[in-house]
Amino acid sequence: MKFWLCQLVIWNLFLSAAFAQDPVKIAPDAYKTTFENDHVKVQRVQYAPRVKLPEHDHTAFATAYVYLNDAGPVVYKHVGLSYGAVTRPAVKAGSFRLYKGVKETHEVESLSDTPSDFLRVEFKTDPGQEPNSLRGKFFRVDGPAGENFQKVQFENEQVRITRLICAAGKNCLEVANATGPILFVVLTPAQFDIAKANGIPIRPGDTHWIEAGKSVAGKNVGTTAAELLRFDFKTRPIKSAAPKMSHDHAHAPNPTAEKSKADASELLKRGAKLESTGNLPASIEAHEQALALNPGLVQAHINLISLFGRVGKFKQAEEHYRAAFDINPDLPDLHYNFGVLHVAQERFAEAAAAFRQCLQLNPYYAEAHHNYAAMIERDGKLDEAATHYRKAIENKPGYRAAHFALGRILVNQDKLPEAIQQFQQTLTPEDEETPRNYYALGATYIRAGDKAKGIHYLREALKRANALQQTQLVNSLQRDLKTLEQ
Repeated sequence: MKFWLCQLVIWNLFLSAAFAQDPVKIAPDAYKTTFENDHVKVQRVQYAPRVKLPEHDHTAFATAYVYLNDAGPVVYKHVGLSYGAVTRPAVKAGSFRLYKGVKETHEVESLSDTPSDFLRVEFKTDPGQEPNSLRGKFFRVDGPAGENFQKVQFENEQVRITRLICAAGKNCLEVANATGPILFVVLTPAQFDIAKANGIPIRPGDTHWIEAGKSVAGKNVGTTAAELLRFDFKTRPIKSAAPKMSHDHAHAPNPTAEKSKADASELLKRGAKLESTGNLPASIEAHEQALALNPGLVQAHINLISLFGRVGKFKQAEEHYRAAFDINPDLPDLHYNFGVLHVAQERFAEAAAAFRQCLQLNPYYAEAHHNYAAMIERDGKLDEAATHYRKAIENKPGYRAAHFALGRILVNQDKLPEAIQQFQQTLTPEDEETPRNYYALGATYIRAGDKAKGIHYLREALKRANALQQTQLVNSLQRDLKTLEQ
């Protein structure tokens, strides 16, 4: 009897170790289930600034992540998955991301001084024959002013997702005898008359469920347009509460494996520090040591694309690109670093394709906008390049290289006042680029007919170029000033 009781105690301890760690119980301030039925579970997720959340589980259902505010990066430190720690880049309110069913256990760390507010919309329905098709990032679109607008942004065998804009004063949400169940998710605050209820306030993150066969109609009685997402569920609910999805696993503690991952993370940090000091060989060695301990450390692969590219070992760089791609192809930094690698090899068309892929995954990636603009500017696409330089500046205020490049295009287009404005943004801080930037500003003033200001800025450029011993630039400036001052 005692032996049987001992076995029972050990079995119960094992069950406790492997039992799901519900995020609502582990981190109730961050996760709250706001709606659930046989088709869908909606959780409201609110990460406080700089918060660190303990290890917890998420079920293996395909999920839409609907972002309700502009928020900074968040690190997810996965347990038991090949891709280890992954950083979610900054997100924009109204956008959403889709990913297939993956059972995950992870810790969370916010890297931002702003909170992050979003919904996890988990699809508890049959994923169909193409579960891997549920993937991508989708963003706000512009509709005609004063009119209702809708656009299907994603559809596969499992679900259709439509973005709706309900104009102020217009009837909207009109569904008669729904052929399948529908979930509406609110993205912006508004007021609606729905059925016999008048002036119902709706807020970002609110949801409204419509059963198959039911009807709904509403009117936006507010003064501004309202934005919503509509999820049409096309397949039946999964009967089992634990669907078999990719990467399904239990998590019994493994101290040795956890120590290896911790050591790998420290080596990754050491490698990044060595890179910052210019010691590239030692940085490469540290990154390779990290991967020996944790082959799924995707950030190490991404960093090595850049590191091997900088030392001219392009074959090794491409091998790490492929390794990172196999782990997670949806990381913007992966494609950005691959684009920079192609630039170093003068494979400009392939570089442009890589930067374009980066922007599809994160359209707010300022450096990718800048580099993609540089690639298409080479092909004479000046207007399109200027648009991307402007987006780079919009997403990274004070981006000197983008201001300079945009100014150069504007000069070529004879838009001199605008060019002057761009060059004026490049004069600080003081560094080795500053003399060139003063030169460009002075030359543009002269071309615009303001000789006095032009000479002033050229003299400033000469003073700074002399201080930095930039002989070639000094010679050019002295020659130009001699001609102008005769």
